[in-house]
Amino acid sequence: MCCTLPCVFLLHSVPRLPIPLTSAAGVSLSVFSLLFISPTLSASPSLSCPDLPCVLFGANPLSHSPNLLGETVRSGQTFDRIMSSITGLQVKSLRIGVEPVEVELDEDAGILWTSLQTAFPGCSGMYYRERGDLCKKSVRFDGKKFQAPGGAWNDREYYVTLSQRCHAVTGNPGNTASYSDATKQFEKSVQAVQKMMLASGMKIDMSHFTKKRQHTSSRETASSTSSSTVTPDPIQAIEERSQMLKNAGRDLSPLEQQFLDLCRISTAKDQIIDSNRQEISKLNETLRNLEKNLKENEMNLKEANAMVECKQQELDMVSEALKRLEESRHTISELNQKSGDLEGNVTELQMKLMHFEEENQGLRANLETSHNRIKEMADSISMLTSSKDILAKELDQLRPFAEAAGIEDYENIPTFIHAIQENKELQKVNEKMKIETEESKENSKQMQSIHAEVFEENAKLRNRNEDLERRFAHVDDELTCVNENWAKELKEKQQDWDKIKYAAESEVLSLREQLVHLQSILESATREAAENARRVSELEHERHEIRRLSDAVHIKTQEELTRQVRILKERLAESDSQVAELNVLVSSLAADATASRREISDLL
Repeated sequence: MCCTLPCVFLLHSVPRLPIPLTSAAGVSLSVFSLLFISPTLSASPSLSCPDLPCVLFGANPLSHSPNLLGETVRSGQTFDRIMSSITGLQVKSLRIGVEPVEVELDEDAGILWTSLQTAFPGCSGMYYRERGDLCKKSVRFDGKKFQAPGGAWNDREYYVTLSQRCHAVTGNPGNTASYSDATKQFEKSVQAVQKMMLASGMKIDMSHFTKKRQHTSSRETASSTSSSTVTPDPIQAIEERSQMLKNAGRDLSPLEQQFLDLCRISTAKDQIIDSNRQEISKLNETLRNLEKNLKENEMNLKEANAMVECKQQELDMVSEALKRLEESRHTISELNQKSGDLEGNVTELQMKLMHFEEENQGLRANLETSHNRIKEMADSISMLTSSKDILAKELDQLRPFAEAAGIEDYENIPTFIHAIQENKELQKVNEKMKIETEESKENSKQMQSIHAEVFEENAKLRNRNEDLERRFAHVDDELTCVNENWAKELKEKQQDWDKIKYAAESEVLSLREQLVHLQSILESATREAAENARRVSELEHERHEIRRLSDAVHIKTQEELTRQVRILKERLAESDSQVAELNVLVSSLAADATASRREISDLL
């Protein structure tokens, strides 16, 4: 959110401050610094501020009423130059104010500390006054931004407080500022002692301190180039100075000896602190690399989990295809059984029809035989009637099946043999698929074991990272506790840092090896996934082929059964017609027999 503050921030606690002039009609720098304390103004040799425009107010020496002249002190413009433009007035004091600045709010309706520092360099806080209340009320600061009082800024006048010290920026502890102040004070003391020694006629090599100050300033301004800066060895420089003082042929005074000891201690301490800082920076870099490797390993684990899920889906597809294959095999076996039953029924009907034909021929040949032959014919008729009943029952049994299956033709019965052969081939393919499914299950188990190992490694890495963070958190405390036993404890701390560094390097090497191993595992998993995809496509093709063959076999079976039923119906109709003819013949023979009996009785 980008909005403008509804109020105006003023840099002064009162609207204007009177400043007395000097005898030369100028403004004293000390007086100005006391009223407007700012690092920018204090460091300037003249009263010019490139970052903070000031408004100059004039004053009438008689009435002392403020009169705005409308002249602004810009960058590089001094008060003497402004006063030279005022002619004919004897001014005793000036009123100097600071221009108000509008500061934008952030997304949370707060004012960032960096934005306030940019608008008002050297500010240390914010406050406001309620209307009719003379008490100052400070604005709450959470370390990064100023929060609105009471949840709303409202229409108030807000002010900033200027001072030498500012709030510590997040991530910059206060002991660094105190250490830098102490270092500057110590350098001033060293320079004073050097001046005393030069006054006494002793020549001192200042190149080391000059190079050290240049190195320190370059390290503070550009941290990226600090690693490439080469500085001489401080201990060697101190030894050279000590040797030079010994060769001078005179005894050192206690002050000079104390100064020399102090230089040695300070140089050794600076060297220790620099080495510790370098080690800390290296450890920070190692920690960042470890975190980066950990994130990469987590991404690789996510990809591996996704691959495992894909493998599981492929296995589900294969199992579903196998189930469909089993269903098709069951359907084919049922069709084969039904076709065998129909073949048995057809053979029985054919045998019966052949028997009927033989009996019919015998009846035709023996129609003109004796009365005994008539009895035989009656027996044969009874047999035919019984066979007719059997055929009618079988037809009644076959008719619902034919109506349910829509069977109209029986010409394609030989195709069942071909279907049986194809069924055997499909059984072989099914066995191969079972073997491949077991192999894929074994691969998935291996992947699960690999995942468990990777999770364990990640847990170890997290524990190691927490240990390193705890060690790193106590480094600042150890630095603050440096005392007179630094020289004795330096070797032990150096050994500890070497051990930590060696452990970190070994951890990095092991992580790299694990990463290479994981990459090889992922490559093999990718190859297996491609092979499984190819197998699934082949299975899908085979499934479609099996469906096509089963549909063709089903169609052929229906056609063959329909044809056989039609033939049976025709033969049954023929047998019915033949039985009717035989009945007519039997009735005629019976009539002839009765007529012959009557004739015999008449003759008798």
